[in-house]
Amino acid sequence: MLKQMIGAMALAAMPCAALSEQTSGEVGGFPPEDIEMMVKTGEGGAPEVSATEFKLALGGYYRFNFTCPDAVDDQSGFHFESEGLMTNAHVRVVSVGDMEIYMQGLGFRALECDEPGTVKFSFHPMRAGSYDFIVRDHSEPPQQVEGVFVVE
Repeated sequence: MLKQMIGAMALAAMPCAALSEQTSGEVGGFPPEDIEMMVKTGEGGAPEVSATEFKLALGGYYRFNFTCPDAVDDQSGFHFESEGLMTNAHVRVVSVGDMEIYMQGLGFRALECDEPGTVKFSFHPMRAGSYDFIVRDHSEPPQQVEGVFVVE
């Protein structure tokens, strides 16, 4: 028991840079690995995202950062949705600014930003597969960009 406590304390004291990459099939530990998606207003108002493919390890621990620097109001904001990923992941924490919601497995359907900022959620992908996502604007009809999360 004492060895386990000392090991846990040593792990907690390690700097983040010393932690290794996620390993497929193993449950990832704290801190989560940050993955970033920045969405900006492209030509003609269509959304442009910083990445359209994210490769994740099964069981890894990730914090997805959805950043919208161009959003000004309800007409210029962006909407992110990935039903497949959300139904095949264990959601841990959702945060907006300094506000955090501890989900512990409960789900949500989408993220939306109507002003500049970042919405984050941390999660463990629990099933291997390819999960599509969309990012759309608020025009009628909406302009959108598509991408995929690949969990291996």
